[in-house]
Amino acid sequence: MTWRSPLALMRDALRGQRAREKDLRNLVSNLPYEGLEKAKQPNRHFPSNAIKTTKYTLLLFIPMNLFEQFHRLANIYFVGLAILNFIPVVNAFQPEVALIPICVILSLTALKDAWEDFRRYQSDRKLNNTPCLIYSKEKQFMERRWKDVRVGDFVKVVCNEIVPADLLLLHTSDPNSVCHIETANLDGETNLKQRTVVSGLLFEPESFSGIVVCEKPNNNLNHFKCYEKPDKERAGAGIESLLLRGCTVRNTDHAVGFVVYAHETKSMLNNNGPRYKRSKLERKLNIDVIFCVILLFTMCLVGALPPYLVPDSSGHLDSPSLSGFYMFFTLIILLQILIPISLYVSIELVKIGQIFFVTNDTDLFDEETDSRIQCKALNITEDLGQIEYVFSDKTGTLTENKMVFRRCSIMGTEYPHKENIRLAVLGEPESEEEVIFDQRPQSLQTGWSLDAEDTNPRDTTQRRGSRHRSKVTGIAQSDVAFSSPLETEVIPDKKLLQQISRAESSSGSRKTDPYLDFFLALAICNTVVVSMATAQRRRSDNLRYEAESPDEAALVYAAKAYGFILLARTPDSVTVRLPSGEDLVFKVLDTLTFDSNRKRMSVLVQHPITKEYVLYTKGADYAIMELLGTPYAQHHLDCYAKEGLRTLCVTKKVVSAKVYESWSVDRQRALAAIDNKEELIMDTAVQLETNLSLLATGIEDRLQENVPDTIMALREAGIQVWVLTGDKPETAVNIGYACRLLEEEDLIALVIDGRTLTMALSPDLQERFVDLAKRCRSVLCCRVTPLQKSRVVKVIREKLKVMTLAVDGANDVNMIQAADIGIGISGQEGMQAVMASDFAISRFRHLKKLLLVHGHWCYTRLANMIIYFFYKNVQAYVNLLFWYQFFCGFSGTAMIDYWLMIFFNLFFTSAPPIMFGIMDKDVSAEVLLGVPELYRIGQGAGEYKFSTFWVSILDAFYQSLVCFFIPYLAYQDSDIDIFTFGTPLNTISLFTILLHLSIEIKAWTVVHWVIMLGSVALYFVVTLAYSAICVTCNPPSNPYWILQSQMADPMFYLICLISTVVALLPYTFHVMRNSITPSPIVQARHLDRLDHSEREQWIKEWRSF
Repeated sequence: MTWRSPLALMRDALRGQRAREKDLRNLVSNLPYEGLEKAKQPNRHFPSNAIKTTKYTLLLFIPMNLFEQFHRLANIYFVGLAILNFIPVVNAFQPEVALIPICVILSLTALKDAWEDFRRYQSDRKLNNTPCLIYSKEKQFMERRWKDVRVGDFVKVVCNEIVPADLLLLHTSDPNSVCHIETANLDGETNLKQRTVVSGLLFEPESFSGIVVCEKPNNNLNHFKCYEKPDKERAGAGIESLLLRGCTVRNTDHAVGFVVYAHETKSMLNNNGPRYKRSKLERKLNIDVIFCVILLFTMCLVGALPPYLVPDSSGHLDSPSLSGFYMFFTLIILLQILIPISLYVSIELVKIGQIFFVTNDTDLFDEETDSRIQCKALNITEDLGQIEYVFSDKTGTLTENKMVFRRCSIMGTEYPHKENIRLAVLGEPESEEEVIFDQRPQSLQTGWSLDAEDTNPRDTTQRRGSRHRSKVTGIAQSDVAFSSPLETEVIPDKKLLQQISRAESSSGSRKTDPYLDFFLALAICNTVVVSMATAQRRRSDNLRYEAESPDEAALVYAAKAYGFILLARTPDSVTVRLPSGEDLVFKVLDTLTFDSNRKRMSVLVQHPITKEYVLYTKGADYAIMELLGTPYAQHHLDCYAKEGLRTLCVTKKVVSAKVYESWSVDRQRALAAIDNKEELIMDTAVQLETNLSLLATGIEDRLQENVPDTIMALREAGIQVWVLTGDKPETAVNIGYACRLLEEEDLIALVIDGRTLTMALSPDLQERFVDLAKRCRSVLCCRVTPLQKSRVVKVIREKLKVMTLAVDGANDVNMIQAADIGIGISGQEGMQAVMASDFAISRFRHLKKLLLVHGHWCYTRLANMIIYFFYKNVQAYVNLLFWYQFFCGFSGTAMIDYWLMIFFNLFFTSAPPIMFGIMDKDVSAEVLLGVPELYRIGQGAGEYKFSTFWVSILDAFYQSLVCFFIPYLAYQDSDIDIFTFGTPLNTISLFTILLHLSIEIKAWTVVHWVIMLGSVALYFVVTLAYSAICVTCNPPSNPYWILQSQMADPMFYLICLISTVVALLPYTFHVMRNSITPSPIVQARHLDRLDHSEREQWIKEWRSF
């Protein structure tokens, strides 16, 4: 080690202190400076509380919006061509006419942006003008607006009111100095959380002269530190004393706080807006656009060559290089629609329409939670039809997260609670006697078990009961958050009841029997908030529980079923009623909250009778077993895990007064610390949680309805399903068999735990792990952390180049965001995954229809629409104009009126492909669900391949040849003018591309007929009107009375009929091929024509084959 002088060490320490001070901000009260000019106010440098989410102003909207739109290269390209058209030597159209298409696109986008910004403006104004109460020099709270709140103000928030800024809690109406808040607006959780008043600070606004030092604004919702100076002890305050903007005060008359962050609140800094994702189909589309650019340049180069070879009237070459240069740009202007200007706008409209039908599917609506599917990512709907790997969590995703108290082991005797098993399965109790297994331990022990990750109150969240909270009163309509009959209707084991009765009698007044300790631990070691009506405060049947996780609700109700009723909880005490009716008030000395490193929580209380210091702890079995004085119950834990029960350990430890006093000093020092506070708090918790005594229980978390059927369907669809869980391997394997992820006939499956997975994901073994995993029919990852889950998803996605989907019903945000598509399940646990997801569903079974039906439809519809769009543009005008150049000396002349060319793409042919992309159904939903193998078409990009794109382009070239040369040969040697020749071409092109689309449509509805016939009618109405009134619209020629004359000539109808039929002849070969060697999709369409019973029989035979 290098020796350093004391002076150098001191200098480094000072530098470190300065660096830490840079991360802090000093705040003072605004009260003494009220009414002074802004320059004299010490908090003037901090932003006000007014929010502004609008992007534009009224005066600068047009330039700012145009600047934003010109970030798209396509817009610059088309504007550049429109400007180029103003140059006389290269123009192909009337200059003002050439501006119309791009102006229409820019205007539509601008109108959309203006409407969205106006809605943001209205929302901002409503929020900024929300009333609030601010303390003033008049020594009372005056009504102000949210926009008037400043850093350093004292703000009062009343019950059911939303907090206007981030407030340091100084005072509440609650005698226990706590404030209950609901954070649904921040993290989706509707269960109540407690915030406590800063210790050591008296609420006296007039004499508040200290400086509040807090950390600079950041987006960490779970961390905050501050202290007041001058203060000899410098007692620190953390997130437990911070009311975040957007939270709602509940069950507290009022609370007063000091504003530490105004506009820079944690919720505002977390509002990053929607994430932008590009779909796989969009990436392919961009490549094909490049091919179109190459094709356009090739055609223009071909058209630019003749000036080198064609002499002028005097027989001399007229500046061949310059003429060719001019002609190249003239043809680019003329053939520009080969790059579809409206394609991206049409795709956005199609996706909006697809989302509308997905969100209104009644099969994806859950009546129990009164929720429908939420689509948050509008630009990746087609990716739902190309998923190859699904990564799923277990708890709250595959399972109900509705807990049934199934088993417990006390003093080595197991009580199976068979009636609760029957309640879980059938919803009704069974009266037969339970069988009890008696295995005496070597020493007297007590404890309980369930999975670690499920004990975290921060990582679990709402249930239906609290979701139905009234928006007006904020009082839950049900009796408990996370409550269901499965949790509340616990049927006690008869022999265990008898044992408890004997224990109460034998323990006398001390109440320290292990049986009593077990249920006291269940009632005390949690964060359940108890509330009840004031008039009924002592009636246990009127209790209302607010549990932060389903586990805690199940355990509290299990204790209640045996007579150990949690009556009240304050920061300083817990009141529990015993079966005898006696109420015990335990003094709460400290609560060691759950964290992801320890995987446990503890509550240190003082027994009201024995005065002993008792530590109750609960946590994951692997986190608890190593802390036991004498571990003995592993056998029961393994048995519970093999039955698929979630196992959690609950322990007890009696702490001596001397140990407590010494530990308490360290604990208070850690709580008062400013720097490294979290580490110090964790060290004190670990210091106390040793030499524990154990009990054991098992809680069942049932599979959701139709989970096995959904997983089987996904596997038949060619989707690999991985389950990533924090459970024990035995539990995970049991669940794997229950949900049919694992089956007896599987040749190979992989079950890997977190420790092994860490090594498998190392750079040296990563390739071998991926190679092994892709050969397995099923993969189960057990005891994995959220970070490991996201790493697995990233590795598989990047190494195998596959489309991945992550689905979670809790808080695995990293895994959700690592996948191509993230799906959150808004069920019983956390809502963080839902808020970070691209799609949110309420049940896992909805994934089946979302992928196999809507995913397939969205992909095939959009893929076919894009292919059709390219075909339409190439066939309709680009090639027709290009062939005409061979007969006009490559002069860049068009044989169709410019206005009709513009109307053709903007009005006559724009609606049909959009309708096609929104409403077409190549196969019915019933057949897609019955034959999951059809989903493989999207996985292999069957509807949008490289070959499919070029076949459609070649088909467009063929049709353009037919549409051009049949009229040309028919009118050869006649004296018709240019527009008389172009009008039949225009009409034939319209009929051909609409009939082409009619053949592609697989499911006709009234909407299809109206739009298709309406497009034809609109074409004739507009063209006839234009021909009737346009006399000098397009000098030197004009389209006056052209279509009227054509429609009086039988030759016109004959040409239109013959050209359209010949152009569509290749479909004859397509029909013959499908008749001889039908594809799976063609066979599936045949099933749609059968009656229901016959169709079911065919589906069974198909799946068995």
